[in-house]
Amino acid sequence: MMNIRNHTRRLIPLCLIAVAWMGCAGCARYQRAPLDPLAVQQRLQQVALADLVPDSSSAGVTEKLPDISNGLGPDEVGLAALILNPTLKAKRLEKGVAAGQLINAGLYPNPTLDTKSLLTSQKPTGRKSLEASFTFEILRWQERSAEKEAKKANAEAVHFEILAEEWKTVSEARAAYWNTVAAGEKLRLNQEESALSVRLLEGIQSRLRLGAATALDQNLADLQTAKLKAESQKLKSDAATSERALKKSIGLPYDAELKLRIGENPLAHHAHGWKISDLISSVTHSAPLKAAEWRYSVSEGELRAAIARQYPGLRVGPSGTFDFDGHIWSSLMGFVATIDVPLFNHNQGEVKEKLAARDVARAEYISKLHESQAAVADAAEQVESIEQRMVSQEAELLPKAQQSIQLTEKSYKAGDVSGYELITAQSMLIEVRRTYLDTLIEHRQALESLEAALGRRLEDIQTQEPKP
Repeated sequence: MMNIRNHTRRLIPLCLIAVAWMGCAGCARYQRAPLDPLAVQQRLQQVALADLVPDSSSAGVTEKLPDISNGLGPDEVGLAALILNPTLKAKRLEKGVAAGQLINAGLYPNPTLDTKSLLTSQKPTGRKSLEASFTFEILRWQERSAEKEAKKANAEAVHFEILAEEWKTVSEARAAYWNTVAAGEKLRLNQEESALSVRLLEGIQSRLRLGAATALDQNLADLQTAKLKAESQKLKSDAATSERALKKSIGLPYDAELKLRIGENPLAHHAHGWKISDLISSVTHSAPLKAAEWRYSVSEGELRAAIARQYPGLRVGPSGTFDFDGHIWSSLMGFVATIDVPLFNHNQGEVKEKLAARDVARAEYISKLHESQAAVADAAEQVESIEQRMVSQEAELLPKAQQSIQLTEKSYKAGDVSGYELITAQSMLIEVRRTYLDTLIEHRQALESLEAALGRRLEDIQTQEPKP
């Protein structure tokens, strides 16, 4: 009997040590990662286009990067924003959170070891009692599969939310590129107008010396030249502001070096090959709508799990009791079961909550679909309206304004009109050219807005069927 007792005394600590070791095996170790605001700020100030290659893999860009030695075009600007933008880098980290939640949903619950030790007694003395049970939780029907379904859907939703954020960032970067181009085009037109105004002023001064012009003509010409000079200063400031906004959208510091590739006629427009009905029908395949669709699947899985948790929980396993009456050890082996008795709580609160959450997810999907279709239709209508205005300006307004200044200059040289009328004709030409440039800029901005609302490039709609 003494051998049995000694053996039992040695066995119990060993069992506890084994259980503790099994519980710690495979555990992660905490590693401190303090946030250093100064170091983060210094790193942001050092970001450059040279970081595109080393950072491309973390952004999911696997193909070879284009050559940017000649500067960045709109597509390269979008690619740079896709890789360098810090908001996107933060958004992509949500994949890790979703992956961890999915792993956790697929894990089985750990077994439970319950022990009770009564090692001393008074009357009679020497009595001892040891009890132990090792129980496993019996999962409710479909609870685990529902949890996994919800977390898989959540991972898909996060994936499409990241895609939506990526497209939004790329669209904003491309829009900032075209705003920078537009600012440069406005400045170029101002310089052309200033050169024309200077030549006009010189001609009036020459005629004034010959007595063929008046002081009013020279004053008006001086006023127009000064006005264009003041506008030039503002346009230069606007161009610098647009470039800083472009750097911000890419993820570059405000003073980073940035070379843009701008074509000879960057705002030239081309006839489109899409229909509004095709654009609207493709909206459901956009990343934001796909994310909302998967969010609805998340609510479905969570509702299934909540309904499964209505039923009683059950834990079963082996159990044993070891008693010592002061002389002899005795043991009893058996079976233990623990079950919840759902007298008051049938999980009705969570079920109602998840039912409402599913209704909310459905309503949100409908709302997003309606808003997206309306935004796409509105942007497409604006593009078509602007294109009609451009056709009218190119066919009538620009040629007539150019013809007017030519006829007025001819009449001015012949002495048939005054310098005031020549300046008026020149002002009209300047106004018409500015209006046309504003229309071109508005057209490009409308195209970018349409692609942003659509969630994809317009070329994808024109060349192939929409894909999910």
